[in-house]
Amino acid sequence: MSLDFPTITVLGFLLCIGIAVGFSLLLVVLRGQPVLRQWTASLWLLTLGVTLLALRPYLPLAPAILAGNAAMAGCAVLMLRGVALHLEQPLPLWWPLLMAAAFMACIFAFLVLWPDLGVRLQVFSVFTLLVDGWIAWLLLRHAPLQQRTSCRLAAAVFLAEAALYAVRLFLPVAPDAGEDIMRTGTPMFVTYIAGVMLELARCFAMVLLVERMLVDLRRTARTDGLTGLLNRSAVLADGQAQLQRLRRQGRPLALLLVDVDHFKQINDRWGHLAGDQVLSHFAALLQHDLQGDDTLLGRYGGEEFVLVLAGSTQGEAMARAAAIRTVLQQKPARLGTGPVTVTASIGLAMDDGHGDLSTLLAAADAALYRAKAAGRGPRSPGLRHAGGDFASAHRRRRRARVS
Repeated sequence: MSLDFPTITVLGFLLCIGIAVGFSLLLVVLRGQPVLRQWTASLWLLTLGVTLLALRPYLPLAPAILAGNAAMAGCAVLMLRGVALHLEQPLPLWWPLLMAAAFMACIFAFLVLWPDLGVRLQVFSVFTLLVDGWIAWLLLRHAPLQQRTSCRLAAAVFLAEAALYAVRLFLPVAPDAGEDIMRTGTPMFVTYIAGVMLELARCFAMVLLVERMLVDLRRTARTDGLTGLLNRSAVLADGQAQLQRLRRQGRPLALLLVDVDHFKQINDRWGHLAGDQVLSHFAALLQHDLQGDDTLLGRYGGEEFVLVLAGSTQGEAMARAAAIRTVLQQKPARLGTGPVTVTASIGLAMDDGHGDLSTLLAAADAALYRAKAAGRGPRSPGLRHAGGDFASAHRRRRRARVS
């Protein structure tokens, strides 16, 4: 198979449709992702544009050119909007639409009013240069810290494509080309080959961005939306893995179950928004206290938080629990009505080499119940550890709930 313009067109078509199908399958898996929807739609529009280009000899010339360029313009607009949305940057739709409308007006003028293939190719190059430059600027200027590498790689691809179209602006079109894009000459033919290669590179760049999106979705699925801590399922899974690792190493593990005292009264008196502020304040204090620590910290549910202390003895865990209560007393939550001192009750359980993390949580829960029964507030002990009376305490709690 010779490497001529029809061959390049077919290769470009097969590449575009393969990429579009791949992103469509991703969209089926990741439903509800607006960024992926826009990118997938842009790729199908690109496929439509290349298809119309390939079928130009068999279609009415003017409608095929206008429809093909309109598809390319739509592809560029959706790609630009998708990148802006991925980076969480506001981009009014009328900006790219206005640019696309100006592009189509020029294509129409130099197709119908003053037919000139060379000028149309230059108009297309300018439009693509502007869009690619805009996308590259967004990727470099607004890349989140955790996505910087993937965004820079994607920006490099778009900048390379922009450079290709900048070069094409100065390339001559064969004098005998007429309206046949397949006879524009060797220099233009080389840019078509480079364009197919860059399209493949852009595919890989978008896959990098999608991979980052998957990582972000996984992180979101493991994070509590209010406090930013690990959610219940994540802290239980990570805690179980840590428990098994420490047992293999012969090291101790302690678990603290922390409950904000009188939280219902806070909600009833100041409202649920104030309750959310208290929980966020409490979580921030815990995070600050655990900076640089190997401790797992998560929201267990409601106003309860769980800490898995790797390598901590019972004495060290009790000291940590006492320090948490002290910090809460010293740093009240700031609500609209003024400072509110928050206290907490804490249940402690130590790993004895038997059972799993759920066993430890049950023991810490029983100890927490005894701490609350002993009295709450800054002057109360507020801390109990699981001991020999765990079973009876657990039974008392169940009877209390029943009654």
